[in-house]
Amino acid sequence: MTLDNILKEIKKADSIVLLGHENPDGDAVGSCLAMKLALEKMGKKADLIMPEYPKGFEFLPGAGEIIKDSDVESYDLAITLDCATTKLMSSFSQYFEKAKTKVVIDHHGMNTMYGDYNFVDQDAPACAQLLAMIFNYFKVEITQEIATCLLAGIITDTNGFRNDSVTSETFRITAELYDTGINMSKIYQRVFCDKSKVQFELQKLAYNRMEFLEDGKI
Repeated sequence: MTLDNILKEIKKADSIVLLGHENPDGDAVGSCLAMKLALEKMGKKADLIMPEYPKGFEFLPGAGEIIKDSDVESYDLAITLDCATTKLMSSFSQYFEKAKTKVVIDHHGMNTMYGDYNFVDQDAPACAQLLAMIFNYFKVEITQEIATCLLAGIITDTNGFRNDSVTSETFRITAELYDTGINMSKIYQRVFCDKSKVQFELQKLAYNRMEFLEDGKI
C-alpha cells in the first residue's frame, strides 16, 4: 500500500523537507505544519520551506520554524502537501526535484502524480483532512498543536464547512480534532474574521466601486 511505502521512506530518511505551493492558503500552511509536528512525534526533524505565507497564519503552532530557503543540497526525502503540480512550487521546486525520494500528498483532481509515491484523494475537501487519516494510519498521536493546524486547513478549504465537498467524514474528523482540546472558535476567528489594515482598505475600495444591475438582482 502507498501509505506503507511512505511510512517506510520516512523512517529511513535522515533529512526531510516539506513543501507546499506558492502563495499558500490555510490548507497548505496548516498541512505542512501539521506534518512537521507529526514527524517530530515520530522522532524525525524536517525543514519546512515556505518563502512567503499570509501573516494571518502566524498563530499556528510551529509557524515560527518556517524557513525561506535551505543550504541542504539534496534531501533524502521531499514531501509536498496540497500541491497539484511541480509548477505550483515555482522558485523552490529545486528542493523537491533534487531529493532522493519524492512523496506527494494532495486532494486536487488535477494532480499530475509527479512523485515516486502519490497519495491523492480528490474526494477529500482538504489536504488537512487526508492528513488526519494518514496520522491515524501511522499511529501518530494527534496532539492539540497538530489538531489546530489540521483544523485551520479544513476550515479554510471548506470555506467554513460550506462547500459541497464537505462530507460526514469531515465532521467526524473535526469532532476528533475538537476532542484534543482545541479552541475552535478562536481558530475560526483567526482564519476568517481577523483582517489586516491592508485587507480592510481593499474591502473598502471594492465596496466603494460596487454597482447594482438589473433592478438590483445583480
